[in-house]
Amino acid sequence: MNGPASITVAIAEGDEQFLGQLEDWLANEPTIEVVGSVHDGDSAVALARRAKPDVVLMDMDMPGRSGIDATEMITTLLPGTGVILISTDGAPDSLRKAMIAGARQFVLKNTTKQEVVRTIREVHQSTVARRVLGGPAVSEAPRGPSSAKDSAARRQGEIVAVFSPKGGVGSTTVAVNVAAVLRKDHNLQVALVDGSLPFGDIAVFLDMAPNRSIMDLVVNPEQIDDEDGSGALSTHQSTGLKVLLAPPRPEMAEMVTADQLRRSLSLLKESFEFTIVDTWSCLDERVLTILEIADRILLCFTLDLPAIKSAKVFLEVSELLRFPPEKITTVLIKSTGTQGIEVRDVEATMGRPVGAQISHDSRTTSRCINEGSPVVLGQPGTIVAADFRKLAGLLLTEEQEALAKTKKLGRFGLFAKS
Repeated sequence: MNGPASITVAIAEGDEQFLGQLEDWLANEPTIEVVGSVHDGDSAVALARRAKPDVVLMDMDMPGRSGIDATEMITTLLPGTGVILISTDGAPDSLRKAMIAGARQFVLKNTTKQEVVRTIREVHQSTVARRVLGGPAVSEAPRGPSSAKDSAARRQGEIVAVFSPKGGVGSTTVAVNVAAVLRKDHNLQVALVDGSLPFGDIAVFLDMAPNRSIMDLVVNPEQIDDEDGSGALSTHQSTGLKVLLAPPRPEMAEMVTADQLRRSLSLLKESFEFTIVDTWSCLDERVLTILEIADRILLCFTLDLPAIKSAKVFLEVSELLRFPPEKITTVLIKSTGTQGIEVRDVEATMGRPVGAQISHDSRTTSRCINEGSPVVLGQPGTIVAADFRKLAGLLLTEEQEALAKTKKLGRFGLFAKS
């Protein structure tokens, strides 16, 4: 048996040969303790309830109760346990089912020992962070005795995640322009984060040289502080935005963990009135972390059936994740080729009104992207620029609007410095 700091793991695997392999892989890991192994879903639930492990390795296809059903039951009964689903099938539909059931990660059976161990540690770290977040939010943790005046001075900013479950709808354009409006029109301190880690485009959209990036923060999450964060940010000269760029190469994205993102965004929240985070169309652990800690989510979609279907599925997932309905604002990005689909039909399908609409103007948008300038700066008099301003306005509270009018800047920490 390992020491008290061990990660306790239960294994539920229908394939006896692969079960033995998993047991062998984990037997000599100094900080992992296997507390039991079973061959079917019902036994997996019973084992989890009895042992309350930190992590469950769950076969997706097992005799009796399926891995999906067992995962849903375990995550409901034991929210402090992280489930990793294992499957021979890596299809997107399988991943979607895993995430809806509450799994924290999804790995294939042709994986390696190193990948399994890394995933166990990552899921455990993330689950521990979620336990902390079950009380006061990490970013809102008290820092010792303080007066009301000191508390006001440390008032938290807002994290806004821009997300679309279907790629190519224009989420990055939304993120860049909303951030630019909040900074230029409202005089707010704004950070723009390229959370589309594998293929982020914000550097291209803003014509910025990627001299710094989120890779400067790839350290132990507990070691990330204001000084690290300010050194990783780049300044966009035309807007004054502070920008945290994506890794310069796609393969580097795997080095960025969910906990590093959580810590980095928490520091930005303390330092900026708004932190706008662009994401990518994937519900892996890192994107789920961004969506979870965000104060608002802009759910972007276009007026075509695949995008509408994907947005509706995400709304269903958000209910299972217990996101408050008011946390999500649906953003319709209009495009050509959508005849026959009306906004009212979309609202009936989604069961909620469309929160904002961005006009179709591909010529203006493409021109501004190619010139490396936000639409609201490059073509400020266009209808699409006006739509971005309306969308940004939806994010402002009365207090923030008053703050912008009085230009009470400089009350934030190191991140806000040029």
